Amino acid sequence: MKMWKQGMMTTALVMGLVMPGVALAQDVSATVAQVSNPTHSHDEHGEKHMKVRHSSNRGVHQKMYMLLLAEKYAPDSVGKWQAAFKERDRLMSEFEALGDDPKWQAKREERKQLINKLNEQVKKGEITNEQMEKQFKEWKDKNMGPKEERDARKARIEQMKKTHEAFDSAIESGDTAKIKESLQQMLEQMQANNSRMAEKLAMKKK
Repeated sequence: MKMWKQGMMTTALVMGLVMPGVALAQDVSATVAQVSNPTHSHDEHGEKHMKVRHSSNRGVHQKMYMLLLAEKYAPDSVGKWQAAFKERDRLMSEFEALGDDPKWQAKREERKQLINKLNEQVKKGEITNEQMEKQFKEWKDKNMGPKEERDARKARIEQMKKTHEAFDSAIESGDTAKIKESLQQMLEQMQANNSRMAEKLAMKKK
């Protein structure tokens, strides 16, 4: 167990198991824009390519780490972990592909123009800051879901963080039962997040 502790990845790394999907679900257009922005320069393209490749490499490490733990502490769950990773990768790829969809490009442009318009109106004294915030909130409610849904997503993220903290504690303790239980919680969390991502993707394709 000592060797496992010495080689243990940090929570920041393991959080990638579910957090990328949550980020996409919260604001897919912004995330996709970082991957494929048609107005970026060559230098920006190179920098973004490096970031995407780094994220991909980290994902491979996460997968290997969790599968090794599953094989050691919960071998009956390995197949479920493999299926969950495969589904996550598929969903992430489809979300990224949406960056080339004219509808997504139009939505990003609409958001950008609205922000510029509201800022100009505030500068000219045509509307107040409060009015600007109200109009932008209305746009977000229409295009990103109402505040209640955004608050619910924020609550899920907090719960994910707690689950990962419990996971770290279980690994540190070296208690086989706790590790197995924590792995199951992590798996269920990842499966649930995949389901939410799939629902979000289906809605965005309409």
